[in-house]
Amino acid sequence: MWKKLRSLSCKICIRIQPNSTTMADVDTKNKEDLSAVIARHYDSIDNNFATRNESRILFLRNFNNWVKSVLIQEAVLKLRDTRIDDGKMHVLDIACGKGGDLYKWKNNSCLEHLVAVDISPGSIINYESRYADLKRRNKYIFDAKFIVADCTRVIINKFYENPSMKFHLVNCQFAFHYCFESIQQAECMLKNISSNLISGGIFIGTIPNASEIVRRQRECGKKKFGNSIYNIEFMCDPEKLLPIFGAKYIFHLEGVVNCPEFLVYFPAFEKLAKSYGLELKMKMTFGDFFEKHSKLDLNFLNRISALELYPPQEGNKKMGTEDEYEKAKQFLNENKIPNIGTLSKSEWEVATLYMVFMFQKM
Repeated sequence: MWKKLRSLSCKICIRIQPNSTTMADVDTKNKEDLSAVIARHYDSIDNNFATRNESRILFLRNFNNWVKSVLIQEAVLKLRDTRIDDGKMHVLDIACGKGGDLYKWKNNSCLEHLVAVDISPGSIINYESRYADLKRRNKYIFDAKFIVADCTRVIINKFYENPSMKFHLVNCQFAFHYCFESIQQAECMLKNISSNLISGGIFIGTIPNASEIVRRQRECGKKKFGNSIYNIEFMCDPEKLLPIFGAKYIFHLEGVVNCPEFLVYFPAFEKLAKSYGLELKMKMTFGDFFEKHSKLDLNFLNRISALELYPPQEGNKKMGTEDEYEKAKQFLNENKIPNIGTLSKSEWEVATLYMVFMFQKM
């Protein structure tokens, strides 16, 4: 299926002009409605930490948090090596959410200014409150500005105090795929990213891996598939030629996500990004990313409880059913060790739906 799309995507991307998109191009009632659905969904998510700690996907969320932390640190180190930040880094965080990454930025000692943008007003209110609380306790914290905007529809520079301000790093976690609703939205998003980066600046993010999603659908043979904690339902016919933009599906993840998303065909993403001066430096599945970094960063994995201890200690219960730990049991038997950090099979199947990427402004 994707092989058929490869030649088509190249033809589409060759015709793309970097400055061809405006808000008016995508300002239709149906698309506005979808943006409102997504905003309402993220407004409604429970951010209570007590509830989070009882979540069936607690370790998956911690694992995703580890991936983001390591990816951000990798980008920061790359910027330091090039010395383009002069020890005073400016970061644009697109689809920033409710502030879950606030302490990742706090721990970055060279961060001077953060601009956090999200489509959800409730998320921005929450993030701004958490930042204000942090600043009351630490007056030397970085400066921050918070913006409610849909980066797939509006050029966000007009909201800055200094519209010509540039950034060393643009960060977009678990959200870039929303812009693949249409080519116009993808262009608008990439214009927001590229025009805000200094030369040599870095754009990082995490997205669903479209190839893996399509592979699982083909293997299942149905429009809807998943396991006990997630399911995906195609809203287009997956047996026909999938569109490059607007390949819509509904993604449900236990207590966290339940809204429309769009497949990101990566060759099209890469070509479109290149037309905006962004060169691909790295792409990797979560599985490969874990394989590369876990042995180098085992202490951090343990510290943030990114993996579940199996067998569990006395008084603790397993996240999954016993049959979800067959590989963990096999590893314990082969290596003659008492326990191991792992994810349940259901959680690992969700984690491996995703990939990381890094682009650099040419």
